[in-house]
Amino acid sequence: MFGNPKLVSPDLETVRKRAQILVIDDQEWPYQDALASEGYHVERWPEVQSLSRLTDGYYSLILLDIHGVGLKEDPKGHGIGILDYIKRTNPAQRVIVYSAKRQLVSSTPILTKADAIFDKGESYVNFRVEIDKFLVSGATTGYFIAAMNRELASDAASAPKLVPKALRALRTGNFTPMVRYLETTVNDEQKIKIISSIAAAGYKVLSEIVKSAV
Repeated sequence: MFGNPKLVSPDLETVRKRAQILVIDDQEWPYQDALASEGYHVERWPEVQSLSRLTDGYYSLILLDIHGVGLKEDPKGHGIGILDYIKRTNPAQRVIVYSAKRQLVSSTPILTKADAIFDKGESYVNFRVEIDKFLVSGATTGYFIAAMNRELASDAASAPKLVPKALRALRTGNFTPMVRYLETTVNDEQKIKIISSIAAAGYKVLSEIVKSAV
């Protein structure tokens, strides 16, 4: 679909045209209107509406309050449980977590899975800088290839052809050859499933970038 995949980052303006940002917060997020006024596409869920939508690549970035959301999905963990689900299902999904309760921001090792951790009272400038960084860096083939390689981890030596097959999958949307290759080289069904999820989400993200650039 998009010829030879580029590993370099697209410009912010191109990414901003297609990037969908999701805020999950049971209260108003103070900077949503400010971002919208600058051309960002921001949606807010007061509660989790769809678990699958959190991991399928529709949202370029998720901003997640870790208190008061996800009560139906994880009554004890709240947003921390949602973060854990997202990162276990699609580790490439960018997530910024925040809380108005400072003690919660460092209360559990699961938070190390987040791409960034903020206090809800953090300045708009700091939120904006981090958002821009993740939108741009997460819109490249290189980002998704690196995520797949991290997931492959100790099995990398068993699947030396993953990168070219993954690049082809990201370019065409045909994941079957890559999955079949992994099934013959990696003896870990869960790992293969996660790598496939990363590839599918990556294809969706990169396809949208191409549409925006045309």
